[in-house]
Amino acid sequence: MKTAIIDRKDWVVKIENNAIKLDTQTIPLQLIDLLILNHKVTCTTSDLLKFSQNDVNVLIVSFNNSNISILHSANAKNSALKLQQYNSLKNNLEFAKYFVTNKIITHNQQIKAMGFEIDSDILMKLYSANTLEEILGIEGSYARWYFEKYFQKISKKFHKGKRSKRPPQDPLNALLSYWYSLFYNIISIELLKYGFEPAMGYLHKPFRSHFALSSDFLELFRAAINQAVYKIFENELLEINDFSKKGGVYLKYSGRKKVWQEFVALIDILKPQLDKYIANVRRMIDEADSHY
Repeated sequence: MKTAIIDRKDWVVKIENNAIKLDTQTIPLQLIDLLILNHKVTCTTSDLLKFSQNDVNVLIVSFNNSNISILHSANAKNSALKLQQYNSLKNNLEFAKYFVTNKIITHNQQIKAMGFEIDSDILMKLYSANTLEEILGIEGSYARWYFEKYFQKISKKFHKGKRSKRPPQDPLNALLSYWYSLFYNIISIELLKYGFEPAMGYLHKPFRSHFALSSDFLELFRAAINQAVYKIFENELLEINDFSKKGGVYLKYSGRKKVWQEFVALIDILKPQLDKYIANVRRMIDEADSHY
C-alpha cells in the first residue's frame, strides 16, 4: 500500500494537475493509495473529491485518535457479497473460531519468541467451544494472560503493567491504541473497497458506529502491531516527553514524527497479509452461501 502522511497543523493541501502540492514538494496522486491527514490540515471539498475520483482513500485523524474520519468513494460495490455476508452470520461460530484461532497462533509465536511458555491446550479449548460466549471468554482470558507477559518485556517507565484504553493511561498503551485505531480504519477501507459490509461482524457484535468486521480482522494483526511497538520502545525511539497527559496519555506531534516511518513500514508488511485474510473470509462466505 502506497501511503502518504501529512501531519502538520495549519498546512494547506492543494491539488494541481492530479498531484498534491505542499510548499516545494509535489506528490502525484497515482503514487498514493492511502493519505493520512492531521485534522488541522486545510483542504477544500473540491480537492477532497479529487482524492476520491483518483481512488485515494483518506484518513483524517485527531491527535488522540478519538475521532478518525474515512473519505472513501460513495459508489456501491458488490451488493451481492453484502447479502452473502448477512446470510453467513447464521454460521458465525465457524468464522469467530477462525479469527480467534489465528489470533492465538500469531500471539503464541510472538510470546514464545520472547522466551515464555505457551498453553498448548488453548486451541483445543477453542475448538470445543459451542457458543460465541465461550469463544469470547477464551479470547478474553488469553488476552489478559498475553499482556501480563508482554508488559514484562518493556521498561516499566513506559507502562503501569496492564492494558488500558479509552483513555490509555501510559505511553505504551497510548501507542498501542493509536496504531490499533489507525490499522482498524485501514482495514475498514479495504473491506469497503472489496464490497464487504464492515459493520457486520462474526466475533464482535455491531454497536452504534462500530465496524464489527473490521474489529474481527484487527485481531489477526494485533500481535504484529504489538511486536512493532515493542521494538520502538526497546530501541528507545520514543521518550516520555513525546507524550502528553490530558484526560489520558497521548502521543504528541514530536513522537508521531519519530515513528511514522515505522508505521508505514508496518503497513507495507501487513497489507499483503490483510489481502490474504480477506480472500480467505470471502471464500468461507461463498462456501457458507452454497449450503443455503
